Amino acid sequence: MDKLHLTFIGTEYSGKRTLGRRVSQWRGSKTGNDDLINLPPEACAFHDHFVLPWVVHELGHEYHRGLSEKKILDLNPDLLEHFQRYQFEYHMGPGFAGDDHFLIDWFYADAVYAPLYYGYGAPGSYAARWEYAEHAEERVLQDMPQMILVLIKSRPEVIRDRLSRGESEFPQRHAGSLFKEKDTEFVSDAFQKLFDQSKITRKFEIDTSDASVDESLDEFISKVEPLLS
Repeated sequence: MDKLHLTFIGTEYSGKRTLGRRVSQWRGSKTGNDDLINLPPEACAFHDHFVLPWVVHELGHEYHRGLSEKKILDLNPDLLEHFQRYQFEYHMGPGFAGDDHFLIDWFYADAVYAPLYYGYGAPGSYAARWEYAEHAEERVLQDMPQMILVLIKSRPEVIRDRLSRGESEFPQRHAGSLFKEKDTEFVSDAFQKLFDQSKITRKFEIDTSDASVDESLDEFISKVEPLLS
């Protein structure tokens, strides 16, 4: 079976991680990977460690995850920028090009959140993250041409409602979030713009506003399978 490279992007509470868990299990059933089928509770096979403060890949790093994600916010913006850039570059390495590679937000989220919450990366500044995302995509297209970009989105009023009610299969994932309700439209629009301007042509959107998780998974499968044939 062909390798599957996926990047999910989108605002918090759009359902990226929830759908990512189901996609992980679906992929496990297709490839016979029992580790993916039988994921631990609240686990996801996607690399979901690119949005502060959640910077630790959960599987295999539980022993230091809590402390590391608390201490990361003590770094000054320059060191945060260095650390984040290391994470992005690491996942562009040749070791990830040969097998399935699943990511949530990757370098895209920094283009949105770094100028807004982290204190670095504004347009025109050193390490401007929007420009970095454009250059990073060029490397992805060269080294991982099979990458599929998926925008997971919901209407702003749905995001705000989920946030206010704490509606999530992963409450721990949202604990300590820097995302603010007042920024919902701005963040949603920014991710939409990143998706629309992306040089990656193997891409599609999934709107989870009115869909169940099973319905979103069915939509994902129907859209991804033609890209794998």
